[in-house]
Amino acid sequence: MSENKVSRRLAAILAADVVGYSRLVGQNEEGTITRLNTLRTELLDPSIARHNGRMVKTMGDGFLIEYSSAVDAVRSAVELQRQLAERNADLPEDTRMAFRIGVNLGDIIVQGDDILGDGVNIAARLEGIAVQGGVCIADKVGAEVAGKIDVVFQDGGEYKVKNIAQPVRVLHWHPDESVTLPVGDAATDDADGKPDRQPNLVLMPLDALGGDDETKNLAAEIDDEVSGALAKLTGISLVTAVDEADYVAKGSVRAAGNRFRATLQLHDQAEQKQFWSERFDGELEDIFDAMDELAVRICSALRYEIYERETEKSKQRSVEEQSNQELMGQAGHILFQSRRADYEKSRELISIVIERDPDNPMALAIGAWGRTMLEVICGYGPIAPEDGETGMQYIRRSLELNERSDFAHMVQGRLYLHWERDTSAAILAAERSLELNAGFVLAMGLMGETKSFAGDPEAGIEYSTKAVETDARFPANHWFMEDIALGNFVREDYDATIEWAKRADQRQRDVPRILLMLTTACAHAGQTDAAAKAAQRLIDACADFRVGDLRHWAFQDPAHWERFTSGLIEAGLPA
Repeated sequence: MSENKVSRRLAAILAADVVGYSRLVGQNEEGTITRLNTLRTELLDPSIARHNGRMVKTMGDGFLIEYSSAVDAVRSAVELQRQLAERNADLPEDTRMAFRIGVNLGDIIVQGDDILGDGVNIAARLEGIAVQGGVCIADKVGAEVAGKIDVVFQDGGEYKVKNIAQPVRVLHWHPDESVTLPVGDAATDDADGKPDRQPNLVLMPLDALGGDDETKNLAAEIDDEVSGALAKLTGISLVTAVDEADYVAKGSVRAAGNRFRATLQLHDQAEQKQFWSERFDGELEDIFDAMDELAVRICSALRYEIYERETEKSKQRSVEEQSNQELMGQAGHILFQSRRADYEKSRELISIVIERDPDNPMALAIGAWGRTMLEVICGYGPIAPEDGETGMQYIRRSLELNERSDFAHMVQGRLYLHWERDTSAAILAAERSLELNAGFVLAMGLMGETKSFAGDPEAGIEYSTKAVETDARFPANHWFMEDIALGNFVREDYDATIEWAKRADQRQRDVPRILLMLTTACAHAGQTDAAAKAAQRLIDACADFRVGDLRHWAFQDPAHWERFTSGLIEAGLPA
């Protein structure tokens, strides 16, 4: 176990990402990865070494680098963008690999080899503000490098950076002087001027009960793993000061023999009360696996509990009074219930956000989900062509704006699977989502479902089971249970299919896709009466059901689809 102590220091932080990475991978996956590796070997790594930097971590298409001085960080950033511009000059525009780079100077928290804190968060925000091929720096970085580097930065005005109390004045530079550089105006992210930010969370160091060194080391290890996982979450910001946080997570660790128990509580700072508590047990035989699993379970639980509370709070005010962030929270959260009315409500709410802010990446991703998954999750009919096309437009634009959204990649994978029935593309999207956030249960569920449809039910069941077991309270667990039933159907284990379909049905009643799976499995298992009862419940829920109208599920083997529909007809459903 790690015995690294948490410490602070002042550092210059460079955050960079590849613009349009998903598009490039979609065009040529192996070629894009090879080119990115070549750029790192030939340009990035030598520049880091020349300017006394340290690669903190890579995130697929992104990099986080620490420098001891602002001058070194900016020189490295400028050098990289100049070299990339030269390389791209003779390449077709649709094959060019360009970076956005943000540089900040600030206090950071050091946990092992990782760094966290507002200094890092602001660098990431600046990277998002930077223009393609350019560098965006905080004004305090500009003050440090003035007169010490051979480029002139242009004042970009003030930006209200999410989760930071005071606006940040930014400066821009681009190697091509003809490029128009943006100017901020200190506005909030909401067109109506309402506060619009993600909920903030601070994780307090866990108490080591018992006081022995082994338990203290275990508590520190859990702190490191959970903090690192929380920092990757979409939709929640990890902060370091209690007085800046909306929510505080605190708890304790106890060890006994080869077992340990971590107990966590969530406190609402505004209401000054605890509203959630849970315990997480693990075994110490393989500490690395135990820490990975614990981090996934804790992060999933915290994410869901916070969003459920945020959604309940926002419902107390009218739609007009709510910020974009609050409307998106509601629109996304209610989609888990698998009810038609919820999807219609979600579309209504997200349409308001997109009208206010047409380039809000999370709103576009939620909008793509709401437009295309209604019949997949709630019903049995095909996705309407206009919804499928609009959904694809939304999700492509969302990923252009924020390629590192685990949620957006998951939604894109769902569209690939259910709209285009392209399991290979869906698996790539699921892999990217899990690369960004290994604990994202919706991406686990997507991977499980896709693997089963692709004819690999063993892998599908493994992913789907992990999704179910990650958080017993997760509201969409019935999806993952039905996916386990799907995998068992593919491998013709009808008893297991029935068991898991019944579990899904118990969690969420009268969902047509669950009833379809239950009906066909009972028919193939020779449970005639049970098949007839499930079929009747489906007719009660969907009076005009016909097997011939059924949306073609994404089975890659036509024999699986034939077997699926033959069971429905055998159970008495009208052809």
